[in-house]
Amino acid sequence: MKQPLTILLFLIGRLCFANMASPIWEGTFSSSAFSSRDIDILREKIVVTIDKDFRTAFFQIEYFIRADASGRQIPLLFHAKDYEGDFKIWVDNRAVTWRDIPPEYRTTGDSPFEKFSSSFKPPHQSEQSETVEIYWEENSGFIYDLNELKYFETDLAKGEHQIRVEYTANVWTDISDWVKEYSFRYSLSPAKSWKSFGSLEVTIDASDFGLSLTTNLGEQNSGRLYSVAVWNFSTLPADYVEVIYKPKVNALARAMIAMDPFGLTLVFGLLMVFLHVIGIRKYRESRPTKRYSWVVIVGSVALPFLILIGYMVSFDIIDSVIGLEAGRYHGYTFIVMILYPLLVPVYWIIMWLIDKRIKRRLSNARL
Repeated sequence: MKQPLTILLFLIGRLCFANMASPIWEGTFSSSAFSSRDIDILREKIVVTIDKDFRTAFFQIEYFIRADASGRQIPLLFHAKDYEGDFKIWVDNRAVTWRDIPPEYRTTGDSPFEKFSSSFKPPHQSEQSETVEIYWEENSGFIYDLNELKYFETDLAKGEHQIRVEYTANVWTDISDWVKEYSFRYSLSPAKSWKSFGSLEVTIDASDFGLSLTTNLGEQNSGRLYSVAVWNFSTLPADYVEVIYKPKVNALARAMIAMDPFGLTLVFGLLMVFLHVIGIRKYRESRPTKRYSWVVIVGSVALPFLILIGYMVSFDIIDSVIGLEAGRYHGYTFIVMILYPLLVPVYWIIMWLIDKRIKRRLSNARL
């Protein structure tokens, strides 16, 4: 019996794992640029302007670069995905057009992207082009092919230049907790392969939003997170920048979250058990000589079922109290019903012993 039950639990667990959707609703993927080895990036400046609903954010990134040589070249490569509207690039305040990497440039042989070789891993036999890893979370990155990046070509004179990038990013939503967590992310990991790293300035403008935010950048150098905050770094602060908003919930919701479904079920279960014991006692007082108590039998079958149902329903109750910002990501709560055949005999024995004790006490009272 033990072995089939173990196999059943294992298969159910694997089924749940296979069918659980990701708790992250991905927004815009964007990152610092990949730099040619002919380019020194002296400074990067990131300005993130958040909209009033925390659903989109306008990104303006400026790169202050120095070119080692004059001529037509590809100074930077960009990764941006699932952004809103256009992805715009200016070089020295002159608009340029970004392009997809053409097929003839997608291999290492005779490719102008050989000057980016420090950023990429050489292709393996199973790959068609070079690859790079970009981090969007702590210790978590995705592998991208060279052909998933954007590029532009422009004439650059030897010396210093400014490259500006603008786009509107969509929000990321994490529903893994009771309350949704919203964020905007910008990966800094490509900067690790730059020829040089001068400084980084990050500005978060939440003036239109007006509510308190958090970031993974530590204490800001100036300003306030509910308006305009500025950070300055001489080294990379992290693999990515994350600006986070988690809605506040009312006191009742906080209390229920603290209790969690197990606590709510425990309270409900103890109340049901108390009422069941009262019913057993009253039945015995009116029928002290009856051999079997239908109250024990029906209650022992019904109450474990109701308590397990209560556990499942408690998730919806907490979500309803939280409201629109509830994460509602709880998996397959109905799997708790596999405990039913285990609980019924245990609970039945306990109630039978209680009934037996009440019956004996009533018999002794009549003597």
